[in-house]
Amino acid sequence: MQLMHHDFVFEINDDWWAEAGMANFVPTSRSYSVDRQAFPGHQPYEVKIRDIEPVRRQLGHGVFNDQVETGETAKSRFSRILAGFLRNDDIPPVELVLQPQGARHKYKLTHGAHRFYLSIAAGFTHIPAVDGFDPNDSGALAG
Repeated sequence: MQLMHHDFVFEINDDWWAEAGMANFVPTSRSYSVDRQAFPGHQPYEVKIRDIEPVRRQLGHGVFNDQVETGETAKSRFSRILAGFLRNDDIPPVELVLQPQGARHKYKLTHGAHRFYLSIAAGFTHIPAVDGFDPNDSGALAG
């Protein structure tokens, strides 16, 4: 399945999508259910997906990748998140940073690309988020 976020085209593996049981999924809310305990001391908030800059990456499985730290495969991560959508599980929010005024998009995603792109594929219009930090911003490390 080919999808688009702003001007970025990305692929969802049709076989993985079907195996996850998502063929007839229709969201019953504007975002997935958020795990409010995932980031103690941080209050999750909802953001319009359209306000987030696309994460432009092409990995071994399109925008999806294996998690080196845990050894979890891209397919397993993909399936686990979609199973959470289907069961309405509480799922951790993504991490965002507010872009400078005048930027093309209001937010930049710094952690949670799987949840982000699967939210788009599932038809959610919003995504739960917490404030993150941009590891590519040298100013973020200076203070």
